[in-house]
Order: sequence, then structure tokens, then C-alpha cells
Amino acid sequence: MAAKQLKVGLRVRDLDRSFDLYRRLGFRHLPQPAQEHLRYLTFGHTWLILSDLHRHGHHHAERERQTKLGPPGLGFVLVVPTVDLDATHAFWSREGLPVTLEPEDVGWARVFYGLDPDGYEIMFEQFGA
Repeated sequence: MAAKQLKVGLRVRDLDRSFDLYRRLGFRHLPQPAQEHLRYLTFGHTWLILSDLHRHGHHHAERERQTKLGPPGLGFVLVVPTVDLDATHAFWSREGLPVTLEPEDVGWARVFYGLDPDGYEIMFEQFGA
């Protein structure tokens, strides 16, 4: 079986805002002009696919209803490595985004948690700090 990239899809309320945020966090854009309601990004070998919550199709009507009712990110954590946790934390704070766990040493790394504009929880980690 051929190796494939891990791909994570997030449904977002404001596609342009989320796209800009993840780009400024170091994600690289993979242009797909034919997919106007999607934005493809990469971080290392992992793909992040942002889709417009209200304009991109859903494959299951009940899941669509539930997704649109509740916070789309509840229970999901995206882990993003960083070489400078303090700078990333300062960036997150300047953006006015919630921090749910201030930077702390957890033994194997320094981490902090925050919520993106759609409530997706992001854990930032810096190794060897």
C-alpha cells in the first residue's frame, strides 16, 4: 500500500479569516482554484483542508444539522509544533484569540492551548525548551 499524507479537514465559518490565521502560523498554501469553498494547506507532510461551513457540501444531513448547531471544534485538538512557544503565544494573544492553558512545561515539551476563531482547540508544543 502506498504511503499517503495525513489530511485533516476543519469546517470554518469565515474561510478567509481562518486561511489567513493558519498561513501566519506557518502553514503553506496549496492553491486549488477550482475548489472555491476550500483552502488546502500543508504543515510538513500533513494537509489541513479548511472548508466553508455553510457553502461546502456535507455527506450526511443529520451530521450537517448537528455541525451547524454546535461549535464545530468541540472535542477536537490539532497539535502544531513551534520553535518559539513564547512568540507563538504572543501572536495568538495579539490576534485576540482565547488561550485555554497558558504556557507551561509538561516534562516532554513546553505547551499552551488556544481556540481558533471556530472553537477548534490548538495545542502548540515546543520541544527541547
